[in-house]
Parts: sequence; C-alpha cells; structure tokens
Amino acid sequence: YREQNAHIKIILTQAGEHFWHKSADYNPEAWQEFQSIFALTSNNSSDVQAQSIQIYKSEDEWNGWNALGDPVLHIELRDWADAMVIAPLSAHTLAKIACGLCDDLLSCCVRAWDFGNGNSGRPGKPLVLAPAMNTAMWDHPLTSSQLDVVRGFWNSKSVKSNTNNEDGGSVGVYVVEPQVKTLACGEVGTGALAALDDIVSSVEDALCRH
Repeated sequence: YREQNAHIKIILTQAGEHFWHKSADYNPEAWQEFQSIFALTSNNSSDVQAQSIQIYKSEDEWNGWNALGDPVLHIELRDWADAMVIAPLSAHTLAKIACGLCDDLLSCCVRAWDFGNGNSGRPGKPLVLAPAMNTAMWDHPLTSSQLDVVRGFWNSKSVKSNTNNEDGGSVGVYVVEPQVKTLACGEVGTGALAALDDIVSSVEDALCRH
C-alpha cells in the first residue's frame, strides 16, 4: 500500500475482531506482520506515511458523537473513501447489506454508500466484495440472489460484475469469488477467501474504471 501511496481505513467488526485474534494461533507469521504495521500506525507516530492505516470499531461511532452537529463517523468514512472493500464478506453481512440493515459501523457505511443513483449529485464509488463462507452457504440460492440485489444497487440496475467486465466503468459492484481450499470446518470446497493478490487486483481495476 505504501508503494501505491494508498491510505487505508479498516472497519473491524465484532466477528472480525474475534478472527483477528485467532489468527495469532493459526497464522502467527501474518499476525506478527500485521502487529508490526499496527504499531507503526499509532496516532502517536510522527511518520505521516506510517499513519496511512487506521482501524475503527463500531463503538467509535458513538464515542465520537454527543450532540446535533457533531461529525458522524460512517458519513465521514463514506465521504473520505474512493472505494470500499469488504474482505472477508460473511453470509451474515451479505444478508444485512442486501436487506438494508445497518446495526454496526460497517453496515451503516454500506447503507450510506454512493452508488451513483441518488439526488446528491455525487458520483458513484466502487464497492468490492470478497465473500468467504462454508461451501453449503456459498452454494445456497440465497447467496446468489443477495449478491444480485447488491449488484443492483449500482445506478438502480441489476448488473453482473466481475474483474473481467469490459463495460468501461458502468459497473461499480465487484465480486471477487471465493476459492477452493480447506475451510475452517475442515471440509475442502469453494468458500475460502480469494487470494490477496486477486482482491488487490480487483480494487486496482475498480479504481481505474472510476
């Protein structure tokens, strides 16, 4: 991210925080690498580049708002970002997004996201989704129908999007499909989070198109 001069703000959900701490056991190398990055991104750091990753939790929304006129975090994040990436996207979060529920910081950001179909005059900004779930959940008909609903948010048109789409920028919802791998339950099947390089490539493609 530093080579690209990218600035990243992470929304850590309650479930995400659980798996984040679990990674210290099942992927200690990645855990140590992330901890070193997290240490550098402390607000106490004098290195501006080192502060280019920030982490937010749902409680930050309420802790930062006390009275009418105070900044609202999910709106500030919406305005700041050039793109939103949800990785991993669980079946639960997908269902919440598709149904318009907004009970935490992440879902509030998506609910307020610019899909280019409002009266604000603001252009739409890409949303990149990287689903990860058990094979049975991925194959469930609700998953494909809910992804279609989210795709339909863009300009109020139901469109199929992927990283190979040649429609010069008219598509703003990108789905990076999961890969076949040994899953958390021990089964082998489709549902593991896509390779990091594939997700990054999709984000770069989305930003270039918009």
